[in-house]
Amino acid sequence: MDKFEKQIVDYAFGLKYKALAKDAVQTAKERLLDSFAAAFAAYHESPVKAMRNFALGASARKGATVFGTKHKAPVDHAAVCLGTMIRALDWNDTYLNKEPGHPSDNIAACLAVAEAEGRTGKDLILAIVLAYELQCRLCDAAGIRRKGWDHVTYGSTSSAAAAAKLMNFSAIKIRHTLAIAITTGNYLRQTRIGAISNWKAAAFAQAAQNAVRAAQYVRQGFTGPSDIFEGKHGFINQITQGEFGLAERFGGQMGEKFKIVDTYIKYFPAEYHSQSAIWAALDLRKTLGRKLNIEKIHVDTSFHSYEIIGREPAKWTPKTRETADHSLPYIVAAALMDGDISLKQFDGKHLENAELLALAQKITVAEKKEYTDIYGKSFPSKITITMSDGTVHEKEVLDPKGHPNNPLTPEEIE
Repeated sequence: MDKFEKQIVDYAFGLKYKALAKDAVQTAKERLLDSFAAAFAAYHESPVKAMRNFALGASARKGATVFGTKHKAPVDHAAVCLGTMIRALDWNDTYLNKEPGHPSDNIAACLAVAEAEGRTGKDLILAIVLAYELQCRLCDAAGIRRKGWDHVTYGSTSSAAAAAKLMNFSAIKIRHTLAIAITTGNYLRQTRIGAISNWKAAAFAQAAQNAVRAAQYVRQGFTGPSDIFEGKHGFINQITQGEFGLAERFGGQMGEKFKIVDTYIKYFPAEYHSQSAIWAALDLRKTLGRKLNIEKIHVDTSFHSYEIIGREPAKWTPKTRETADHSLPYIVAAALMDGDISLKQFDGKHLENAELLALAQKITVAEKKEYTDIYGKSFPSKITITMSDGTVHEKEVLDPKGHPNNPLTPEEIE
């Protein structure tokens, strides 16, 4: 067992509910409610229907309930279905550092396994906090998207640890589960490049499904490969390519804060880097009204935001909902035109709206180094609009609603 395996296994095995800070428990409850809301809102979306049909195709007396039905399916089927529901509308939470992620993607596997294993609410909360902790720590440790790997790769570790914890595994069985899940669960970044397909909704859900299956394999007697992080062809050499600054302490150790409290709830159903730009655009819309005599629009943002949602040509002519909700020019144009960003702004009529697409063509996006320098602590955007008569209007937003620096109230979460 290499040192990183040991660190993660020891933490996962040893973490107890009584060690959880009150703010971590409360945040876990809020993220659970937020995930339910996102899942129900996505019930009729096409990828959700497809995955639900898949899950309903199998039955298991000791399985887990397919969310929104009374049907019991194999645990991994229930997990992948709910995971797709939570992610489909791009409305679930976010964590950003060297690698981005949506930690509430882990909740589906936690719920499915907890139900199948007959665990308590406290067991579920513990597993959720554990999964968040590990995924966020991995996001802090190394960026993998520029190396060609998708962020859901980190879900292989977080969901596997949570599943093994809920299955009451020994430390060695947790290690085997992690090793199998990590070996088999590395995913290409191509999922989010160019025209984005509806597989985006299921990408993490499938990683979590694979993690649950890894735990099931271990229960039946399988053992996992050794030295999964530091081995010759292990995770660090192959996936992170030498980069791996994993923190020495995790949440609850020597007063260390749990990472779940550093995650962010989305106010709008769009990629997180766009949230501050949306607020800026909506503020400008109040000032300008629905004026279309705009000469040009410029958006300043961090390099990470530019790279993910503001650089590729496909972002200016999105053909799918999945591309549109990951397109900074489209989102800003929609906010300025409609004075709102909701599910409606990503429907077929909007994607084909010539006026909206023409407005998006007037938008340029660039990195502002000052924003890149504070990335991870704050996620600012600034929009500058030049009107046809030369008048200039601008608005800067540092932290969108839902960020720890600008949190949603309990009433707003509800």
